[in-house]
Amino acid sequence: MSRVRQMHNLSELIESFIHSLDVNPASMRTYHEGLKNFLSWRNGKPSHALVTQSEIKLYKEWLRQSRAANTVATYLVALRRFFQYCVAEGFYAENPVEKVKGIRRPRGHLRQDISREGLRTLLNSVDRTTLMGKRDFAIMNLMARNGLRVIEIVRANVGDIETRRGRQILRIWGKGRDERDEFVVLSEPTVQALEDWLVARGPAKPSDPLFVGVRARNKGGRLTTRQVNRIINRYLIQTGLKTEKISPHSLRHSFVTLAIQSGASIIEAQIAARHKSIETTRVYFHEHDRLESPTEDKIRI
Repeated sequence: MSRVRQMHNLSELIESFIHSLDVNPASMRTYHEGLKNFLSWRNGKPSHALVTQSEIKLYKEWLRQSRAANTVATYLVALRRFFQYCVAEGFYAENPVEKVKGIRRPRGHLRQDISREGLRTLLNSVDRTTLMGKRDFAIMNLMARNGLRVIEIVRANVGDIETRRGRQILRIWGKGRDERDEFVVLSEPTVQALEDWLVARGPAKPSDPLFVGVRARNKGGRLTTRQVNRIINRYLIQTGLKTEKISPHSLRHSFVTLAIQSGASIIEAQIAARHKSIETTRVYFHEHDRLESPTEDKIRI
């Protein structure tokens, strides 16, 4: 244990761990973010001081007070794997996270979907006579009609739009992926919205971002996730749809919900939403069944 005190501080160990990972870039960023958060919380303690189990428990309780349950669970996984690395490399005698209980992830959704009427109101609120409006309308159609995540919007390039068997598709660089190995079939309204945006935008190379800034500060530059979230939130606020549980992700959430309401099977919904686990899709079906035919309505007193 003297080795860690003499040769490494915690920040250096974290960097060594990150570089040792054989995971996709998105997962690497998640690990890095979680471990840097722990370092920030630990600020004030000597960086070479060994981390104890009691310290991890205090950090866990602090996280529970300041972060969502999914974030807490993710950060604890990052810590557990990091200290497994430290033990394997001989810097720690035992893993201080090993006997610390994880946190139960929520079974349902933290976000609420938007109704058909709400989505119509949202889409109709966009001024499609402007370049910015055409862009924003295309983004919202991709999310609400095709279930794209914000990160997938940001990563999309012009050349990712292709024609296969007479249908327009968009190749997707999905969540946790390091290549464009998925695709969505574009609905006709989405195709029209994209065409209107691309025509108004002007000539673009296949490698150019599909969605770019139109104002002076970021004109022609790829939109960031923060910018896309800000765009969607602006329309949610303008239409009065914004609540604590309605966020930009609610558009994708609504896509899955509406697919189920329209009769999609669980397999069809999973494929369309590109859920890695069918259990994720099953949550949507559970919520739909509970609300459509609640047992509570069968009780007569």
